[in-house]
Amino acid sequence: MGWSRSLFSSLILGWLLTAGPAFGQADPNAWRLSLDTGAVHRWQTDLDDAGEVGLDAWAVRVGAGKVVAPDLRLGLSAGYGERHYRFSGESGFAALKPWSNIRQARLSGRLSWKADERWNLFAVPTIRWFAEEGADLSDGQIGGLLAAASYRVSDRLSIGPGFGVLSELENEVNWFPILAIDWALTDNLALRTGRGFAATEGPGLVLDWRPSERWSLSLGARYEKARFRLNDKGVAMGGVGQETSVPVYLGATRSFGSHLRLSLIAGVEFAGELRLEDANGGLLEKSRFDPAPFGGASLDLQF
Repeated sequence: MGWSRSLFSSLILGWLLTAGPAFGQADPNAWRLSLDTGAVHRWQTDLDDAGEVGLDAWAVRVGAGKVVAPDLRLGLSAGYGERHYRFSGESGFAALKPWSNIRQARLSGRLSWKADERWNLFAVPTIRWFAEEGADLSDGQIGGLLAAASYRVSDRLSIGPGFGVLSELENEVNWFPILAIDWALTDNLALRTGRGFAATEGPGLVLDWRPSERWSLSLGARYEKARFRLNDKGVAMGGVGQETSVPVYLGATRSFGSHLRLSLIAGVEFAGELRLEDANGGLLEKSRFDPAPFGGASLDLQF
């Protein structure tokens, strides 16, 4: 399932493609800084083999970028987040209490090069750590490289291919394709590569409508995957936990001047599945969960 690895790439690729001019930056050659934070709550939902599962997640990220040449921009970002799972039930997957609090840290570089009037090239080396509380973050380390080329077909459409190579816990390193798109259907309506929302992430598409300068509304869907190292205290000591789903959501963003944006989101996660694996990646248990409503908010500051 190499295509599923693109979940991590879309978060960063969307960040690259949607990063506009520095807000309020007097000197275009100075460092531009950004801070974004957010949280998501997913209500309890039934597992198919009895019991329930719920989730609370939050994340924060800081970034810095600089134009080092007329056609070249470099950047660096670092982030940290947590996912708090709630299992309830006396039988089935929930009774195992397979994991609880998951920590995630990431560090990414960024290179954006405008080759000519039509082509833009992107490269993103990245390292990520994903592990349960009580396990060493280093045991949940993955890394890789993402790269893409975007071709400006017209003033309204930029599209292009790319590739990624990422390691994964207890799996081989795989190559996978990337598609970058930014399509202004009208002056107020656009179709773009999805960024992922604050404490969540995943590849997909977002339809963005801007009825005014201060407001934007969005409809999006994506495939999402989280895979993390477990500690030595649970039923799968040093094993791997995994969650996959397909969130469909509506969002609203309010801009306060040119520096601050507040976003609210609500939706439903479909096709949810949980997996519990041993330290070698062998399947121990798995369970699907019913469609689960979720809601969240994020705050973006650029200066």
